[in-house]
Amino acid sequence: MAEQRWETPQPLGLVAVRQEVLTSIAARAMEGVEGVRPLRGGGGIIGILSGGEDAVQITVRGDRVDVELRIAVVLGYSVHSVARAVQRRVREELEGVVGATVGRVDVDVRHVIPPAEVLMLDERGEDAEG
Repeated sequence: MAEQRWETPQPLGLVAVRQEVLTSIAARAMEGVEGVRPLRGGGGIIGILSGGEDAVQITVRGDRVDVELRIAVVLGYSVHSVARAVQRRVREELEGVVGATVGRVDVDVRHVIPPAEVLMLDERGEDAEG
């Protein structure tokens, strides 16, 4: 399978951005939203909750980028408000940083995590990027 990347012609030549870069930008944007915890594969509680799936999947369709996000919401936050904020922030970041045309930003809320569990995850570093 060929590597997916978003491309756009510019006056001085072609600009191409690899799928991994788009994924990283979307993940960072999502993590900046209060009340959200991205699901990640690997060990620990978040790994178990996610079922080993990645939190962000990017699909490049021609000149458009579609995003699928899997998240957990901290109990006490409005699931709807958090999901909408994640959609907005990810779209703004991809469009602003890369200049990509974002088609869909789908958010799949898989779990609600009690605040005490979030604190435990943060202290143990299992929910932090390396």
